[in-house]
Amino acid sequence: MKQNNRPTRPIPIFTTGKKEKASLREGPPGKLIVVYGAHLGKQYHLGPKKMLIGRMGQSDISIDDSSVSREHAFIEGKDGRFILEDLKSTNGTFINGEFVDVRVLNHGDKIRIGNSVLQFIVEG
Repeated sequence: MKQNNRPTRPIPIFTTGKKEKASLREGPPGKLIVVYGAHLGKQYHLGPKKMLIGRMGQSDISIDDSSVSREHAFIEGKDGRFILEDLKSTNGTFINGEFVDVRVLNHGDKIRIGNSVLQFIVEG
């Protein structure tokens, strides 16, 4: 029997529902899990809403640590990706050991803010 060596390609799926289009635009949900520091094991579910990370109790993701600025960073789901932006914090924000101002997050990234480390997970 003769084999066909042509590459395969995905079959396009067409939908007309608004819900499907919205979910493709927003991408899969994500979460942050505290893997080191205060609140070890705590999980924060992320979505398209811009979330403030900081020391203040009013922060969406509050880290009780004097080395964390009151308004330390933002994380936002946008165009199917999650973007972390440092807000000119005193001690900086690090992803996988590298100082960052703005960065698109990848599954498994470890974010150090103050003395805490949060791991970014893409759900789904």
